[in-house]
Amino acid sequence: MSLPRHIFRAYDIRGIYGRDLTPEVFLRIGAALARWSDKFFVCSDTRLSSRPLLLALSAGLLGAGASVVDSGEGPIGLAIYASKHLRYSVGYITASHLPYEWNGLKLYYPGGVPISLEKLEELWRQASGEPSWSVSREARYEKTSYLESYTEFLRGLPRESGGLKVVVDCGNGAASLVVPGLLRELGYQVVAVNCDVDPMFSVRGSEPTPEATNYLGDLVQKFGGDLGVAFDGDGDRVIFYDERGRALAPEQVAVVMINGHRVKKVVANVECSGLIDRYVEGIGGSVERVPVGRIYIIYKSLDGVEGLGVESSGHFVTYSGANLDDGVASLLYLLEALRKLGGRLSAHVPPMPLSKRLKFEVGDERKFEIVEKLKENLVSKYEKVTTIDGVRVDLSEGWFLVRPSNTEPVIRVTLEAESEKSLKALESLVLEELRKAGLS
Repeated sequence: MSLPRHIFRAYDIRGIYGRDLTPEVFLRIGAALARWSDKFFVCSDTRLSSRPLLLALSAGLLGAGASVVDSGEGPIGLAIYASKHLRYSVGYITASHLPYEWNGLKLYYPGGVPISLEKLEELWRQASGEPSWSVSREARYEKTSYLESYTEFLRGLPRESGGLKVVVDCGNGAASLVVPGLLRELGYQVVAVNCDVDPMFSVRGSEPTPEATNYLGDLVQKFGGDLGVAFDGDGDRVIFYDERGRALAPEQVAVVMINGHRVKKVVANVECSGLIDRYVEGIGGSVERVPVGRIYIIYKSLDGVEGLGVESSGHFVTYSGANLDDGVASLLYLLEALRKLGGRLSAHVPPMPLSKRLKFEVGDERKFEIVEKLKENLVSKYEKVTTIDGVRVDLSEGWFLVRPSNTEPVIRVTLEAESEKSLKALESLVLEELRKAGLS
């Protein structure tokens, strides 16, 4: 039985339950994973389909001779904690910010290391083959929740806490199981919104975009909150609001973290605003750019790079990677930064530069050819050029990034500048350079 190839994505497994993902598929994946490790820690988010998939995965592992520790439901931070600190191989059932019809699987090696694209391809081949069913005297199934152990770990992260009012929107997802209670224990006043588990995410969906959570800004003002926070379905992606009810960009949040914790080293993806560079360099620090994708800021942390990781989609690696891209840890880190800085959050949030995004439909082969030609042309022409993911050029008046999409026949362009005039000039420059590189 060949499993659907398209559900094995770049860094995880994702598909629609009942169509692409079934318990049978996860049974076979579990049997294949038993070749990789003789003991797995499994847990899940709170979707309706997560429990049957977790049980199927566990059955596959046990049937092929591996032991299973089933910790039940929890945010993704629980899975990361079990991998990084308890040194388990971990399978976490989730589709993160995707709608409730979806589900998937994130895999971690002991030590917090996420599975790579190459290993996912190998897993697909093994799971598509005939399972190696076997019995083992040592194989055990243990049903034990480690949610309290994970929560206790989180309590120990901040050096100071409490004294602020936080409006928390858990999106009816897995963060509901931890965040409101944890914040109250740490001395914060909590206004809880959508913090009852709803497997259908029926109030606002599972992705915390500014559009989906715009009511949160009103609630922060209504209740006199010091800040608001909204989580996605599994609790790794977050969006923050200041006390004035404004949704903050991840880069604005990063600046508050940088100043509050005096961060001298930041790892940010190539799409992140130059705002970060300005503030880090202002305190004598540096910014290292990585490709787009949360996995790259995670790898840098695992490589021993201490500091702050920022992903433009709303992922942060805080406390020098203590629990990698755990959204709950990110909230604690921001709250601690605000306590250290004092005053209102809005007073510490700089305005975002002007930005614009463009998209050009190009054939899959041509998009890579055009971007490669663009790299050749720009590297010899400009001083500060980054080519780790597409091509980014930083200029005195702003910057631009040109990337081929990994999933669509599209070239994407991001522009940023301090003024409309500079933004228009950058757009004209990029369009001319793309024309020279072969874009018609």
